[in-house]
Amino acid sequence: MQLSNFRFIVLLIVVSLVGNTMTLRSQVSVAGRWQCTGTGLEAETVNFRVELKQSGATVSGVWFIGDDEIPIREGKVQDNRLELITFADDKQFTSVATVEGDELKGTWKDDTGRSGSWQAKRLPTGPK
Repeated sequence: MQLSNFRFIVLLIVVSLVGNTMTLRSQVSVAGRWQCTGTGLEAETVNFRVELKQSGATVSGVWFIGDDEIPIREGKVQDNRLELITFADDKQFTSVATVEGDELKGTWKDDTGRSGSWQAKRLPTGPK
């Protein structure tokens, strides 16, 4: 009877580990094109776009702000938190957002202390 209990406990542990591994693999997806609005360096409203690619927790892509294309130097997503690091105008910009389905809500800051907020909606897939 004790051997049967031992097997049951081992089975529970294995099922638990497999369940945790599957949960880790079900990462939120941020890949796609996002239409964004936020506050700029002078607290003005800025409309822009970001295109993101994702491989596991690693995120890459490009910001499109006016005629400028600014590559994302480092990006990661964990749970529903997205972090993107970009360099522009000799400054580092760090953007952090919460992923809520097809919406992002976040803040940005540069290395001089300026900051603002931004939000985005995922655009439908298809032609650009």
